[in-house]
Amino acid sequence: MRAILIVPGEARAVAAAMASGAQALIVDVTDLAPPGLPAKGQEGAPLLYLRSRDVERDLPAMMEAAPHGIVLTRCEGARDVMRLGARLAVEEAMRGIPDGATRILALIETAKGALALPTLVGSSDRLAGIAWDAEAARAEIAAPAIYGPDGGLIPPLAQIRSLVRLTAAAAGIDAIDTACPLGGPSGSHLAREIEAARRDGFAGKLVRDADQVRSVMTGDDRSPASLTDA
Repeated sequence: MRAILIVPGEARAVAAAMASGAQALIVDVTDLAPPGLPAKGQEGAPLLYLRSRDVERDLPAMMEAAPHGIVLTRCEGARDVMRLGARLAVEEAMRGIPDGATRILALIETAKGALALPTLVGSSDRLAGIAWDAEAARAEIAAPAIYGPDGGLIPPLAQIRSLVRLTAAAAGIDAIDTACPLGGPSGSHLAREIEAARRDGFAGKLVRDADQVRSVMTGDDRSPASLTDA
C-alpha cells in the first residue's frame, strides 16, 4: 500500500515532503511557491498532484508546473470529471504537453459525491484513482465524530468508504483511503486503519506527516501502483 502525503504549497514543506518516502504528494496550491515543486520526471521524486479549492481559477497556474495530476476536490459525479478532463486537454495543448498526460484523482467529500460514485466508472481515461475525506463527509452529515464507541468509522462513513473501494474496482483504478486525523486517534488506531486499508484492498492511504508515511510504508515493497506510475 502506498502513502500519498498531503502538504501545504510552501517551498520548505514541499522539500521536506520529497524526502519523506511518500510515493506521491498532494500539494495545496494556496500560496504555492513554484521553486519548491519537484521537477516532473526527476529521478526518485514522488509524483506531484496539485489541489485547489478553486480549480476553475487556479488550473492555468497549476499546469505551469506540469504536474502528474490534479485533485478534483468535491467531485460529485462523471460530469465533474469530464469537465476537468476537457479543460486539461486545452491546457496541455497550449503547453505542448502530450494529450492525456495529466491524470485526475477524484476526491469524495460530500454525500452527493458518494451517491454519484458509480457514474465515475468509464467517465475518463484520465481518472487514476478515487480518494475520500472522512472529516469533510462527517461535517456535511453533521455527525459529532468520525469514529463510533467501538473505534470504527460511524456507519454512514463506512458506507462511503465501501462505495469508494467498489467503484475503484469496477473502474480498474486505485482506491485511496482517507487520512487519519493528526492529534486524534492514537498510534495504535492509525495502525489499525492502515491494516484495514491493506485488508480491504486499498492501493494507498492519504497521510498528513512523515511519521504517518513511515507507518504506511512499513513492510511494503514500494513497487508502483497505477496512481503513482508516471
